[in-house]
Amino acid sequence: MRIRDSWFGRQLHRFARCRDGAAALEFALVLPPLCLILVGMFEVGALMYTQAAMEGGLREAARFGMTGQLVSDPEGRKEQILGLIDEHTLNFVDMETAAITISPHGTFGDAGDDAGPEPWTDADDSGAWETGEDYTDLNGNGQWDDKRDDAGQAAEVVEYLIEYDYGTMTGFMSEIMGGEDGKIRLTASIVLRNEPWVKVDDEDAET
Repeated sequence: MRIRDSWFGRQLHRFARCRDGAAALEFALVLPPLCLILVGMFEVGALMYTQAAMEGGLREAARFGMTGQLVSDPEGRKEQILGLIDEHTLNFVDMETAAITISPHGTFGDAGDDAGPEPWTDADDSGAWETGEDYTDLNGNGQWDDKRDDAGQAAEVVEYLIEYDYGTMTGFMSEIMGGEDGKIRLTASIVLRNEPWVKVDDEDAET
């Protein structure tokens, strides 16, 4: 007797022709890659939005800085610039971990280099500032700085740079998209020249 004619053969042939539950089986096979694609879309979308928010926030902050507003209060001016970046990134960027650099330069070609020191009177021609020598406190912190971090003076070229290590929402995508630490380094920068404003003293403003 052939196997197909036996009871086991008939049951096996019947099972092979049965289509009950085929949709559930196909869905089970498709579900994992489908979930991976959906999660990837959300991750890439959030990443692109964060990058765009950084660029937009930096652009708005730079537009404020170039006008010279609050130039008489350098610390308040810088706080306002950082506040604008924080406001326009909509909490997608952690301001406590983001590295934000504001560097004034002599020319556009100097952008990317470290900013120079605050100007001082080199009384002994030593080439280095020494205690007691006069200097211009451009950032208003009450001390001479060998590397400026203010938003620049009138007509100065200023570079705004923000660097942020973006953490993905899922650990799985961190392994695919992130670096060794599972994070993605996002960078946005803009270089512009401040407006040639004229500083008005309080006495002149009253008259």
